[in-house]
Amino acid sequence: MLVVPDSVCEICGTSRNLEVHHIEPKRMGGSQRPEIEARSNKAILCRSCHSKITEQRWRLERTDRQLVVTEVPTGEVVARRLFASDFNAPQYFQELNLLETHLGALIQGVPYLTDDQLVDLFGYLRGLDQRTWKAQAAILWEAKRRSVYGDRAWEAMGRSFGIGWRQAYNLARVWEVYFRGEKGEFCNQLQNCSLQEVTWYIVASETEAPHFWLAYGEDRKAEDPGYSVSDFREEISIAGAKKEDPLFPESDSQRCRWLRVYCTKLRRVVRPGDCPGCDTGVPSTAEAVL
Repeated sequence: MLVVPDSVCEICGTSRNLEVHHIEPKRMGGSQRPEIEARSNKAILCRSCHSKITEQRWRLERTDRQLVVTEVPTGEVVARRLFASDFNAPQYFQELNLLETHLGALIQGVPYLTDDQLVDLFGYLRGLDQRTWKAQAAILWEAKRRSVYGDRAWEAMGRSFGIGWRQAYNLARVWEVYFRGEKGEFCNQLQNCSLQEVTWYIVASETEAPHFWLAYGEDRKAEDPGYSVSDFREEISIAGAKKEDPLFPESDSQRCRWLRVYCTKLRRVVRPGDCPGCDTGVPSTAEAVL
């Protein structure tokens, strides 16, 4: 296995100072063993990443499906890359080009649709827009899982993708919270949520109970179509949801107050004990929102 001109480090992606690393070390007499010199036992690494492996600060494991690098002391994942022998990247991007072509033809047909068909098409495109930001979130989360961007990952990612670092962080966090696999793997677990805008997900992901608050926002939006993201953010702020820890205490005396924060009398979120006219610590007219 040789380092060719278009080679890059399999961990960080740089093309500088590349070397060949044996995943299972040669040791004494190792060069005589065919499995040691096999392509599957070699990886192209830059000098910096290679030194961390040989000094046993990092551990590299590679299969035909993925490459994972972890810190030896902590076990924390430093970088992760997935492989699929049947994945065709040029065809993947060709399908995206076809999608753009079809969208152009779609616009040309808009004047000929009936009133009901216009409504149906608009709803479809809103759903397509939602899937678009989810795809962007998946891209940013995947980029962060790789060791391409160094210590100042969010700033570097923002520059590479042409967005602000905070937007990159928020979108990646949304994917991390709502859509990744249960074991941390890349997995498209789309939520069955009727909320279309990404801002709902971003605001809910900033709380200690993101799934609860997203469901809460969805319920409030269904109850009141005029309920906005600003209202949602304000209610979370009033409830102090970012500060509550732990969120679900075991004892009944410390029951999570988020279960009863929406006062039906005032028709807004209140702090426990702040509902005018109620004698108890938790408003008697409040309803559980779970």
